[in-house]
Order: sequence, then C-alpha cells, then structure tokens
Amino acid sequence: MNASTLPAASGDVLAGDSLLMTVSGALALIVLTMVALAWLARRSGIAGRLNDGKGAINLVASKSLGNRERVVVVDVQGCRLVLGVTAGQISCLATLEADEPSPQTHDAKPCLDFSSVLTALRQKYRKD
Repeated sequence: MNASTLPAASGDVLAGDSLLMTVSGALALIVLTMVALAWLARRSGIAGRLNDGKGAINLVASKSLGNRERVVVVDVQGCRLVLGVTAGQISCLATLEADEPSPQTHDAKPCLDFSSVLTALRQKYRKD
C-alpha cells in the first residue's frame, strides 16, 4: 500500500461525515423552528383566531369545578347550552336563547393603561 493514498481516503471519510453533520444539523434546526413557531402561534392565540372564523360552535365560558369536572357555556346555532362535563360524560344542564346576555357575577374593572399601572407599582414599592 502506498502511504499517500491513506490520508486521502481518511480525508474523504471526514469530509463525508462533515457533510452529514451539516445536513442533519440544518434539518434539526428547521424542524425545531417549525415546532417553536407552532407553539408560539398556539400561545398567542393566532391559531384559534384563524380557525374560529364562522364556526357553528362557540365557547362562551368555562368554569372548573374539580379535577375532572367543568361547567361549560356554549353557543350552538342560535341556542346557548349549559353543559356539565366530566371524565365519563357530558350532560346538558340548561338550554337558553343565545340573545340573552350572560349573567355577570362580578363587576368588571376598567382597563388601565400601562403608565398608570407603572406609576402605581412604583409608588407601592418605593423605598424611602
């Protein structure tokens, strides 16, 4: 065997490994970017707004009653349904007209702008 052929052959193997690592790294980066964008769209609510256009079923309110029990208010084709949802079944508790306003049990506080909230927090945590 000629000594000059051995380094060339091992250099080709290293070049092939380097190419394989580059391609697999780029593929992994693309897949991770897609996963991150999907997670961001879900967290920001963009996915829900795009899919919710003119849906026949709209979720109005939901309240957890326990680990696996919920009360859900849903609008379906002009009717408002109050549903009891458990791990094993879904029960219709009441049927209302969709035009009826939903009862408010708590007073809604007016939204404050950022500057007033920041000022209130600065005054609250001011060190004198």
